[in-house]
Amino acid sequence: MKRGTIERFEGSWSSGLATLVFQDGERVPCDNGPTARALIAAFGCAGGGHTIDNRRLRGKEVYWEWDDMGLVLGGLVAVDQLTADEVSKLDEVIRKEQTTR
Repeated sequence: MKRGTIERFEGSWSSGLATLVFQDGERVPCDNGPTARALIAAFGCAGGGHTIDNRRLRGKEVYWEWDDMGLVLGGLVAVDQLTADEVSKLDEVIRKEQTTR
């Protein structure tokens, strides 16, 4: 699991694949449709014509993880939708993962 601040979402309607770009430069491949729907549900960042409005998405903070195979985004949750206790627990999970690597 990781915690990151979103820079932008790069995807196109017919591509199937997209990229979630974080402010630290990490680029995470993802499934276009499901990721776009998750971002819109979490942040209300829908643009016109089945697009993401990156101006409304930029700077949003999420916890995210890779899928089971480590190839694409497996899931994300908006930090601002969690309680302080949930944030503390997830930050502890990340710290533990970093120290065991």
